[in-house]
Amino acid sequence: MKKIILNLGKTLNKIEQKDILGGRVELSQADFDKCKLYIHYPDGSSGWSGYVSYAQASSQWDGTEYLDESYASGYCCANCP
Repeated sequence: MKKIILNLGKTLNKIEQKDILGGRVELSQADFDKCKLYIHYPDGSSGWSGYVSYAQASSQWDGTEYLDESYASGYCCANCP
């Protein structure tokens, strides 16, 4: 009887890896758009936010003030620091 060797190997993407390891990761639009807002905080510090969607970044970048009195003054997408 002849042995047949099958190559069932496949490189898994991150979502497939999470499915196998248990605990599916839900991706949001922010994960795809990879935009960040530049935020100024009440204590005088400033920096980039976590990922937000393009819709959020493009609508809030020009002075939107948040409940904690911080405000946005710019945004970037894809090539953010």
